[in-house]
Amino acid sequence: MNEFVEEEDVLQQIKEQEQEIIKLRKHLAEYAVKEAHIQDEKRVLATRIGLMYKAIDQEEQDLVEATAKAIAYRQDIIEENIRVGYALQAALEERSIFVSSLVPFLVDQSIHPAALDAVSVVSSLRILFKHNKERLNIAEEKLRDYAHYQYQPQILQSYRKEVSFKDSPQREWTHASFSPSPETVHMGVERRKNEEDVVNSHYLPSILEEEHEQDQEQEHSFSHQEDDYSDEDDDEYDDFNTNKPLPTIEGLQILGEPFPGNEIQASGYSKNGTTHCGFEWVRHSQDGSFIYIEGAKQSMYTVTADDVDYYLSIEVQPLDDKQRKGDVIRCFANDHKKITCHPDMIREIERTLTVGHASFKLDVWKGFSDTWEPAVLEINKSGYSIKFYGPNNGVVVDSKYTPKTVISIPEEAPLEFAILGPGDVEQYLCADYDSADVCCSRDTIVLTMRLFVKLAVDKQLGKKKKKKRRVLFFK
Repeated sequence: MNEFVEEEDVLQQIKEQEQEIIKLRKHLAEYAVKEAHIQDEKRVLATRIGLMYKAIDQEEQDLVEATAKAIAYRQDIIEENIRVGYALQAALEERSIFVSSLVPFLVDQSIHPAALDAVSVVSSLRILFKHNKERLNIAEEKLRDYAHYQYQPQILQSYRKEVSFKDSPQREWTHASFSPSPETVHMGVERRKNEEDVVNSHYLPSILEEEHEQDQEQEHSFSHQEDDYSDEDDDEYDDFNTNKPLPTIEGLQILGEPFPGNEIQASGYSKNGTTHCGFEWVRHSQDGSFIYIEGAKQSMYTVTADDVDYYLSIEVQPLDDKQRKGDVIRCFANDHKKITCHPDMIREIERTLTVGHASFKLDVWKGFSDTWEPAVLEINKSGYSIKFYGPNNGVVVDSKYTPKTVISIPEEAPLEFAILGPGDVEQYLCADYDSADVCCSRDTIVLTMRLFVKLAVDKQLGKKKKKKRRVLFFK
């Protein structure tokens, strides 16, 4: 009986072991399947890693190529900068040669450019050319008069004083001021008590002195006849002096480029005994109205921002040594066209308009201390501010544009202007004396501010923008 039980136990153990074996085989099969899946995933990952390495290598290669291109581009820029630097240096050398060679020549002719730059030198050369042309005309007329003196000596003997007043050669004049004094210099000629003309002009004095010497030689050739004149000749001269033509000016023209900040000058020839002149510069509107510019009573005039978009003329009143007045002569600047700005100034104003703001270094007048203090003027589309800088740092004014905001220019002050702000408080400012840049000039600042004020006031009043080209200059 015991043996039977043991056999059953052994059989039972064998069955259990067989079931364990079956389970293990089943697990092994499952593990084999999982291992196959893992191997597949491993191959996929290996493939992906390979692709990633390949992509990384490609990125590195692209980066190297991009770096090489950037280095080459930078090298090209450096070479271009070097080339431009050499070209600029060559241009500066040419400019220096141009200025250094022409300025002494102009100085020899008593013409001093306003600045040592190409524009001023070229403008001075134009003036010299015009004056040489006028001098040539005078010389030709003198030759004709000299031939007339040679072939008709009897006429000159009988009417010596008539010739000296009526048919005397025309003389060039450049500027004058109204004054009856016989000792004052007028129109490039100084009248002395002995009725001797002495040239005194800042334009081409050496040339005019030569012409004056020729006049003296011609007068000296007939001086031996002066003792033969009787009292009857003097009476004839007095009658002629009463009936001779009124003084006048021929060939009146305005020299110089009429841009804001530039000086222009009236020039012409005296005739019929003209010794001096009175001048009035006039500003004309499109509708025909006009105003006389206050303080502009000389032959030279500095164009300002107030003249932009107007016609500019000069009225000349010729007078002789007897204070007889001739007819007023008028001449327009810029070929009777409206005054405009220099192209560089227009570009600067358009740039500021596009950016919408700008700042300028200038001086502000401190009334309580009677001094000019350095400051910065900042302007934008809606307002402006003035700030001191340096030891007196602080804000002077910070205001918005209103219809009462006015930017004005005082007379005979080429660098100063004034801003009338809120409460009728007026700030006096002065542009930088040392700056020759057009973007920092007084007239550029004034025109830019007037433009900003107009745009801001139009916006406040609700005016619609018209679809047309922007008008930069206005009043």
